[in-house]
Amino acid sequence: MEEESFMKTKKGMKVMGWDDGPFEFDQKGTVPVVGAVTRGGGRLDGLVKTEIEVDGLDGTSRLASAIQGSKHRNDVSLLMLDGITFGGFNVIDIKNLAEETGLPVLAATRTRVKLDSFRTALEKLSKSERRWKAVQSAGKIRETSVRGSSIYFQTASLTREEAERVISITSTHSVTPEPIRLANMISRALVLGES
Repeated sequence: MEEESFMKTKKGMKVMGWDDGPFEFDQKGTVPVVGAVTRGGGRLDGLVKTEIEVDGLDGTSRLASAIQGSKHRNDVSLLMLDGITFGGFNVIDIKNLAEETGLPVLAATRTRVKLDSFRTALEKLSKSERRWKAVQSAGKIRETSVRGSSIYFQTASLTREEAERVISITSTHSVTPEPIRLANMISRALVLGES
């Protein structure tokens, strides 16, 4: 069943794209997560930062809190995530995030996730069923093409057609949508000192 949408896609819409900083796979503690606010795939209008536990369960609530508390909240039309996991296996429940923020969510990635391997990895962590439920809640993984390369995506409160249009509008400088590309560069610089 197709998602029911409550947004209009247009070139100048403000998108808040999120990505996490790099971390070691045996790392404990937190990792920074950055939200880059852009006008479509163009100008950077602002930044938001939070931190989440590596392999934790706080990703959805921490993102929702950062978004709701941001001065950019009322201007943003859509949230875009680099996949549905940050900080290792801290799974973002995109449907819950859409409900809590009142904004549609588009999770996009360049890599197709192998769900069987992903579930096996989740089973090694605490509350694996809760994490798996969030993965299932994200719905079907769909594919579209940008400049001849594949992008895989999942949505909440957004139709497939709208998601493909948003990806097309925001993929201005590379195959990766600009809000995610900028969030990735900035979060890497926070951890490594450069990107």
